[in-house]
Amino acid sequence: MTDRKQAQREPSAVVWVDAARAIVACTEPEGGIATEKIERGSASETEYLAHVVHEIGNRPKVSIVGPSSVRLALEREFVAISHRPERLVGIPLSAPLAEARILERMRRLAA
Repeated sequence: MTDRKQAQREPSAVVWVDAARAIVACTEPEGGIATEKIERGSASETEYLAHVVHEIGNRPKVSIVGPSSVRLALEREFVAISHRPERLVGIPLSAPLAEARILERMRRLAA
């Protein structure tokens, strides 16, 4: 198996994030998609974003969508924790996404 084909089969993530909640959709090695909903609650922004990064885990491809200020803050937190900016993959979206649309984008990213 080539490195490219192997990388395509490795788990990847698409994240919708705003100031109050995040949805992390991750492909699984066996081909399924798992989602995790994270509510910010009373956590500080740093604690909240660190929790989201923890849910993303060690994925080779990560796409983050949502309002620009929160999206940018999560991208920065991801890089600060993972030290892997090359893993971020852009998706040109700015409007809120329903969970079904996030999962559809996840399927396309994993294909």
